Amino acid sequence: MFRADDLRVAWGINEGDALARPEACCAGDRYRLRPDAAPLMLHLNMGEQITVASAPLDGLQGCALGVHGALRLMSVDGDTLSGLVLQAGAEGMFLPLSPMRPQTDYALIEIDTDAAALRMAEMVQGCFGPGTRITMADGSLRPVEALAPGDSVRTRDHGPQPLRWIGKLTKRAHGPFAPVTFPPGLLGNLGPLTLGPLQRIFLYQRGEDRLGERAEVLVQSQYLVDGARVLQREGGFATHYSLAFDDHQIIYAEGIPVESLLVSRATVARLPDSLAQDLSARFPHLNQRAHFAQDLSADLVTTGLRDTLLRSQAK
Repeated sequence: MFRADDLRVAWGINEGDALARPEACCAGDRYRLRPDAAPLMLHLNMGEQITVASAPLDGLQGCALGVHGALRLMSVDGDTLSGLVLQAGAEGMFLPLSPMRPQTDYALIEIDTDAAALRMAEMVQGCFGPGTRITMADGSLRPVEALAPGDSVRTRDHGPQPLRWIGKLTKRAHGPFAPVTFPPGLLGNLGPLTLGPLQRIFLYQRGEDRLGERAEVLVQSQYLVDGARVLQREGGFATHYSLAFDDHQIIYAEGIPVESLLVSRATVARLPDSLAQDLSARFPHLNQRAHFAQDLSADLVTTGLRDTLLRSQAK
């Protein structure tokens, strides 16, 4: 994350000001990271109240971490970025939920002052429900819960790759942790496909009528929920499994290409201590690069385009 003072309005009503609380921000203002801005890593205690366990800034240890709201920004070349405006003691912070580029202007396009809690489940990608079958190197299918580190898994771009890490987490099936289920065949999937709502599905678009600039795109499963064919279950508890490889990969779940967990310092900072320590031990550099496919934002996936995507993938 970055200090709020490192993110300033380069053009707009609040020109020259540092990032403020969402209610004081103005849509249309363009923000830019200061040239000398350095990202900070805060280690958190994830209890009933989230507190700072350690930080590079004096006076933050033991402080409660609060969330003032969420912002959505768009770069000059059309990439969208969401982030959380946080408060740790006297320090305002900004946590981008995807990489933020230096020397780039980001226009503020949406302000959400209702974001009241920092939930780890909203930030973890690469989640599969129990029973989801993963394609192995030999073409066989194996339930995700039966996998083990060292198993050879088929990837789209790099052939068979050894599985390095498996994470398992059980949480209340609510909001960003409520699982999304696709019935057999809807995407061309071999059986029921249950994913975390932030799990991204790889789609290859044919023809000229494309979403985004590339033929290869990644879309979060929650954007494909239509309440009739694709359902999101609320209530009770849900268990999700995350899979990590030496590099960020596109793998196959029920025959459908999906992404693996992207291992980075941001990922580890948002995991419970037990998972974070295990993942850090296996990936000491924490510097995987994301797959080149373009991420589709929610505003691009309209009802009509969602139906078109579902039909095209089932063929």
